[in-house]
Amino acid sequence: MAADGMGFRYPVIDKDLCVKCGLCEKVCAFHAVERETLPAAFAVRFPAYLGRSQSGGVGYALLRKAIEEGMVVYGAAMDAGFVVRHRRVDSLDGLEPLRLSKYVQSDMDGIPGKVLKDLKEGRRVLFSGTPCQCAGLGTLCAQYRDRLYLVDIVCHSVPAPEVWKGFLRWQEAKQGVQLEKAVFRDPSLGWHTARTLLQFANGESVHSDSFYFLFMKMLMSRPSCGACPFASTRRPSDLTMGDCQGVEKALPGFADDNRGCSLVLLNTPRGQALFSLVEGDCENKSVDLQQVLQPNLRTPSVPSPDALRFEKDFLRKGFPYVQARYGDEALMNRIVAFYKKILRHLPL
Repeated sequence: MAADGMGFRYPVIDKDLCVKCGLCEKVCAFHAVERETLPAAFAVRFPAYLGRSQSGGVGYALLRKAIEEGMVVYGAAMDAGFVVRHRRVDSLDGLEPLRLSKYVQSDMDGIPGKVLKDLKEGRRVLFSGTPCQCAGLGTLCAQYRDRLYLVDIVCHSVPAPEVWKGFLRWQEAKQGVQLEKAVFRDPSLGWHTARTLLQFANGESVHSDSFYFLFMKMLMSRPSCGACPFASTRRPSDLTMGDCQGVEKALPGFADDNRGCSLVLLNTPRGQALFSLVEGDCENKSVDLQQVLQPNLRTPSVPSPDALRFEKDFLRKGFPYVQARYGDEALMNRIVAFYKKILRHLPL
């Protein structure tokens, strides 16, 4: 696997050794999932976890219960250098870094082999990741699938790791001090925030919209995300989790406090069994899937027409340049944001 300039890793084929059998393409799991029925959908909130969760707390609850049940869990954590990597955890002491969303593609180096080893040794495993990660792992571990629980997220796309690094370096340069902590979508600001919390070595904290703004503009996502076969209600996992967008209208009064609500889709009997482990610890209600069907459960996120130009500009001129040209501080984007703010306050 080798990374490109944006930090996306791709397989590299040694063409001198390749016999052109096509087997790598035949086993690739990047294709639509065939399921006859739609998943059961639930709006879910774990009151004990809402204050430190970006949604309803279902991700942390599932991982915690899995460990208590003797499973090994795998999830994404941010390391000391702010690189997002998947890691193996088999005790409650190691679970905290797996909490909260990480809006950047995670490094999976060595993880599939570790999962396979655990399964071969008779362990039960819960793996949490993006749909494409779950699909690939499910194919690799097909003969041990009865002991492998796959949990995916409703994924908007995966942003470029190198742009994330550039954003952090830019923030450190602005502050003139080293960064010590970064949190996507600071939970203390409420469920609907998109602000990144940055804490620095001098004790100062700032909130920034800049990285999330570029992400939502689809300027820096992995190209294959624009053709994702899993952006639908037919998932490659046993259980899907995400924000329960639209819950205020679908279930009035259930989650009107801006403290978060998770959407849970039960895709397989294994997913139903997994959810039953935590069902008694949460507030949950069955919900009409069509009422909470967010865009990425319908179709992939469409790349921006400026995505290729953004990449070229980033690779040649760095993050400060693309932030000034495409970001929330760009003149046109500031003008648009100003008029949107005015329109929100005008009487209907």
